[in-house]
This record gives sequence, C-alpha cells and structure tokens, in this order.
Amino acid sequence: MIILSIITTIISLLIQGTVSNYIGYTYENLSVFSTIYVLISLLVVKPHFENEKKYLILLISFGLMIDITYTSTFLLNTCLFIIVYYFTKAFHFFFPYNLFTINASNLLSIFLYHIISFLFLTILQYDQYTIWTLIKILTNSIIMTIIYTSILYFFIETLKNKLELKNVK
Repeated sequence: MIILSIITTIISLLIQGTVSNYIGYTYENLSVFSTIYVLISLLVVKPHFENEKKYLILLISFGLMIDITYTSTFLLNTCLFIIVYYFTKAFHFFFPYNLFTINASNLLSIFLYHIISFLFLTILQYDQYTIWTLIKILTNSIIMTIIYTSILYFFIETLKNKLELKNVK
C-alpha cells in the first residue's frame, strides 16, 4: 500500500506542475482546474496508514517537495500540510471514511489550507491579495477538489481490493 500511496502522490505532484504551468495560476485568471492535488492525494491515502509516523514522513516529504519545486516559501506548505492533517484526523474521529466524508473533509481541508496561507502571507506582507481574490480561489477549487478526490478514492479502493493490499503498519 505504501508503494501505491507514493506513486499516486508523485502523479499528483506532476499533475500539480502541469496544471500550474499550462493552465496558469494567477490571481486575475483563476481556473476551475486549480486545487492542491498533492494534498488531496495525501488525504485520500490517509485511511490506509495505521502507522502515523510513516504517514507523517510521507506528508512532510511531499510538503517539502511542493515547497522546493513550486513555491518560494520555505516550509510553508509543509506546515500547512501538517495543520490540515490534524484537522482531517479530528474530522474523521467523528465521521467514518467513505466517499462522501472524504470529499467533505478534503473540501474543508483545501479551504483551510488557502485561508491559513492567505492569513500567513498577509501578516508577513509577503504576497498580499484581497479577500475577494481568496473567495474566488476557494470557489474555483470546489469542482476540481471533488472530482479529483472521487477519482482517486475509487482508483485506490479498486486497486487495493484487486491486488489485496494491506494497510501500512
């Protein structure tokens, strides 16, 4: 299961780069294809990890990769990924893992990611944009977050059952 998790997250990392390079991601020209694909992938594979330490290593590794390859903020995405992880962990303490709840938690997680990022960057006066732009970012990410979460959920569940993969212990 760990190999499948790494492969799907690497594919998500490549999709993130492709979308940001070819479709573009500027505050004036937002696309419905924009979301945080790597974070969605990491959140979808989370229920298949019984070992929290191994999952956090995967989460931190890919957070660092996003920081290094796509942003010029050192450790920001890594910290945001960790915050979102603990939010999702609390969310799924109350709700089971199924397609509906994973879509709901991923959508809330993407919103949390963007809101915290907005607040942090505004406080530091690093990259300032308006609340209206934040709202546009959030609304434009809804469709792709739900679509990508659903596709990835069904893909991972199908492969896990077909290949009889075990959870990561």
